[in-house]
Amino acid sequence: MTEPQPSEIGARLLAEPAKVAFWAGPPAQGVYIGRGLSLDVHRHYATQITIGLGRPVLVRTATGDLLQQHSFVVGPNLAHGIEASATPILEIFSEARALADFAERLRLESGSETPELPADLVTELWPHLLGAAEKLSDGQVDDPLLVTLIDRVLQSTQQDIGADPRVAAARSLVTAQFLVDHDRPIDELAGRVHLSTSRFRHLWRQEMGMSIQSYLRWQRLLTAMQNTARGASLTEAAHGAGFSDSAHLTRVFRATFGIPPSRIFKDSHSVQVLTASVQ
Repeated sequence: MTEPQPSEIGARLLAEPAKVAFWAGPPAQGVYIGRGLSLDVHRHYATQITIGLGRPVLVRTATGDLLQQHSFVVGPNLAHGIEASATPILEIFSEARALADFAERLRLESGSETPELPADLVTELWPHLLGAAEKLSDGQVDDPLLVTLIDRVLQSTQQDIGADPRVAAARSLVTAQFLVDHDRPIDELAGRVHLSTSRFRHLWRQEMGMSIQSYLRWQRLLTAMQNTARGASLTEAAHGAGFSDSAHLTRVFRATFGIPPSRIFKDSHSVQVLTASVQ
């Protein structure tokens, strides 16, 4: 069977709604495939890999510079924006610690906040990217395509390694229900792993590279996204994830992804949210 060509895939992706799928994890992950979006400068907890399928994308840095690149990688909590409204793209978002370490190595080696993937790695990934694009375009999200792509990037596995066991234990406790049940989640997590709140905050930042408050906000956002993908209104999704109202959710979503949630979850003509699972 003849493999699909970049031009064929690109033309198809530009002609139909983009697809986005989320996997709850842990680690939480997602993939976006289709016509790119124009996103304001933003930052989020996940490592992001963006690849233009046959065309370059424009990346905006925190200082306002606009760079033309065929791909870019940004680690957790690094500000970036994108101009890709006429470009077919594939994006991977992942909480995997090993992928964050990979992004940091690229950043240090390149001296760029938005380094490109190495050319030889893109060449190796290309048939897998086209295969993933074809499957997602057809709505196939239950096979381990994201695992395959990340494993190829890392040339290893996507398993998180190296975290302090107390941080790993606390992270495993942060579920959608936990976020709703506890008014003081940080104190609750600290108590569960037998640490004072101040010591827990310090250890979490040391291990995770961000504050526990930021991580909990990220998890609430993911929960709201999953709720909305299942058909909940923005107000229902916001309350179900611990946000005060839909306006609060919208502010956090825009700061995190550079776009209001209504652009994705209410406009099915441009983006379709698919239900995904990891085997």
